[in-house]
Amino acid sequence: MLYMVACVVIVMGALGAVSALVNPPTVQGGSITERIGDLIPPLGEPFPGRTRINVLLLGSDEVEGTCRSDTMMVLLLNPKLKRAALLSIPRDSRVEIPGHGRNKINAAYAFGGVELAQETVEELLDIRIDYYVQIGFDAFVGAVDELGGVDIEVPDPKGRGEGLVKPTYYDPINLKPGYQHLNGKQALQFARYRDDSDIERTKRQQQLLRALTDQKFNVWNVFRLMRAGSKLLDRLITDIKWDAAVDFIKIMQKIPASEIMTATVPTGDRYIDGIYYGIVHQNALADLLDDMDDYLSRVSLPGATVEVANGSGVVGAAQVAAELLTEAGFEIADVGNADSFDYDHTVINHRTTARKAAREVKQVLKLPQAELVEQREWHGSLDLEVAVVLGKDFDAERSTDSELP
Repeated sequence: MLYMVACVVIVMGALGAVSALVNPPTVQGGSITERIGDLIPPLGEPFPGRTRINVLLLGSDEVEGTCRSDTMMVLLLNPKLKRAALLSIPRDSRVEIPGHGRNKINAAYAFGGVELAQETVEELLDIRIDYYVQIGFDAFVGAVDELGGVDIEVPDPKGRGEGLVKPTYYDPINLKPGYQHLNGKQALQFARYRDDSDIERTKRQQQLLRALTDQKFNVWNVFRLMRAGSKLLDRLITDIKWDAAVDFIKIMQKIPASEIMTATVPTGDRYIDGIYYGIVHQNALADLLDDMDDYLSRVSLPGATVEVANGSGVVGAAQVAAELLTEAGFEIADVGNADSFDYDHTVINHRTTARKAAREVKQVLKLPQAELVEQREWHGSLDLEVAVVLGKDFDAERSTDSELP
């Protein structure tokens, strides 16, 4: 949800530009397009010479005088290739907070504000944060209302037909299941609901930001975006300046929401001294960051040879996967069935020299939970680099009823 807020503000740029566009001066002759063109001159290459920009996005709330970072994400951009990834950090993640020992990551903001939160994230992810954006609950609600709300599928996580229902300190959550239109208050409820896990909540937040971006960030909504931006600017805390905002505009307008890679820092549940924590799986996090880096800097891998086996039992799954990989530039060596149809999760076996190709396969097939297995003793053919065994996690909706392996 913070990505949406950040984009609204970035598109607006600065309060002066917003005010000028919403209330343009009287000009004799000329269309509104020409007036806007006078305000925004032709734009050059964004962030010249930079291949990576990282933005910390913070959603904060205040309860009984204590301000906490309720939502924390990092937006990673490749300005040159126009690629973006969004990494959510569960607020209960147990991390090292500089000067304060190990604690939940949302405590960093309470201890030292944005600066300490930024330093903590930099150490956790081993990256440099270039900019930050912080916004509160009320501003988010107002921005979504100005944008006209959002249409989204509300899930029923408990399977009782009640949707998302939970009493909270901020505002009781009560959303019925099914596809529907949400106003700003309801959108915030959708983003804040957590009666299952932090992981599921971050998935819902990512679902919401995709819906907002797809439905609202287009030329036909320009004046609503301006009004939303003007409401947010007074309550926004950020170090993004006008020149950087212009560069963000140029990047984000070229990246469809469907092409933004989304992921969550992998954690496991644990109670320590009676307090719940999410324990960060460091090895899995390192692999995830490698995957995100590959996605952001990805170039085609022509000639990489892949074998696809159906381990899910879904008719046509292997053929669909092979077609997707072919479109991405891979060479398909063989398509067939695995030794069984009992694979719940996809396994991607690869030579020691083909780890990058294996991660590329994982991205193309949209399988963030797929297991990468390095085979030091390769038993496949000499020209084969990657062998995929598809599990039930592969989406084969495009398969046909024909007798395909």
